Order: sequence, then C-alpha cells, then structure tokens
Amino acid sequence: MEYTAFISIFIIGLSYGATACMFSCMPFLSPLLVSNSTNTKQALGIILPFSLGRIFSYTLIAIVAYLSSVWVKQMLNDNQVFSVILGVSTISMGIYLLYKSFKPTGSCGHSAPLIKKPKLNKLGFFTIGATMSINPCAPIMALLAVAANSSSIYNSIGLGLFFGLGAVIFSIIFYGFILSKLIKGLMMQFSSYKLIIERIAALLLVTVGILVLNGVLIL
Repeated sequence: MEYTAFISIFIIGLSYGATACMFSCMPFLSPLLVSNSTNTKQALGIILPFSLGRIFSYTLIAIVAYLSSVWVKQMLNDNQVFSVILGVSTISMGIYLLYKSFKPTGSCGHSAPLIKKPKLNKLGFFTIGATMSINPCAPIMALLAVAANSSSIYNSIGLGLFFGLGAVIFSIIFYGFILSKLIKGLMMQFSSYKLIIERIAALLLVTVGILVLNGVLIL
C-alpha cells in the first residue's frame, strides 16, 4: 500500500515539476544563472542547492502534515510568512549580485578576466528554493493529504522525499543542462556587455522579490 503511495506521489511531483513549477522557478533561477554561471558545472552549483531547498520543504510539509494535519492546512492557506521570507531573501540576493558587479576586482596592475569564476552563495540558493516551495497549490495539497494519512513518520518522510525528487528532476535537467548552455552562448556573444547583463539580472531579481513581498507575484 505504501509503495503505491510512494509511486503515485512521485508521479504527481514529476508532473508538477515538468509544468507549473518549471515556469514558477524561472523568475528566480534565470537571473541567478546569468549572474553566477558560465558553464554547466557552475549552473549545477546553483540548481542543486536550490533543488535541495525545495526537497527539504516538501519533506518538512509531509512530516508536519503527519504530526498535525489541521495546523499545516492553516499554515499553507496563510503563507504570508513564507512570502516575506522568499521576498526578502530574493531581494537580498539581487542586491548582493548588484553590489558584486560594482565591486572593484584585482589590483591596478592586472586586468580582470572577461568571465570570472563566481563565488556561489549556496545557502542563499537553498533558502530561495525552500521558501518558494511552500504554496497552497493542488500538488502540495495532494502531498499534504497523503502524508496526513500515512502510517508512520518514516513513511511521511519518504513521501516528502519522493514528491520532492519528482518535482526537481525536470528543473535540474532544464536549468542545469539546457539553459546553462544558452547562457554560456549569451556570454560569448555579448561578452562586452557582461556587466550590463549581470546588473540587469540582479535588478530583475530585486524586482521579483519586491513583487513577492507585496503579494503581486504569487507562486
């Protein structure tokens, strides 16, 4: 019975990750990839912590649903706290990237390389992924319902992990391997505009955070 539930919740997570979640991640991941990656390895350094944050939230939702189904329903129906955390963390990341683009690099005797290796803020990526994953959409409600009726806390953890793994697979493939190639080509073609592109990406991230914080952008 539990194996059937695991397979079912994985398929739900897979379908969710391949459709709605794929596009809801775009306002956050696209600017981060533009500002922080020039190849697939660096892109995975962003998408993997981001995805782990999502899996963490889904697993936490499943655990809390098992322990207190009434409370978690109220929490998901009023996700203002998570919108504030997501908005603030996204704005902070955007401001940090904007600051980094203006920060002087190297000594006066050496010119900075055209495309430098970024310093990835994995905790920030994890936080954005974790907070954006808590929203009262239909797939999350399905996870909530199944986990609340689970036979043990270990099964509820398994449900959260299976749902999370299904939800992040397509995002890792699309953003880590496909979009990163496009961004690499973009940087090669418009290398002279690298700083402008980075600053626009950072400002876009700040804008997204403000929209989330004010409830205009609801994920």
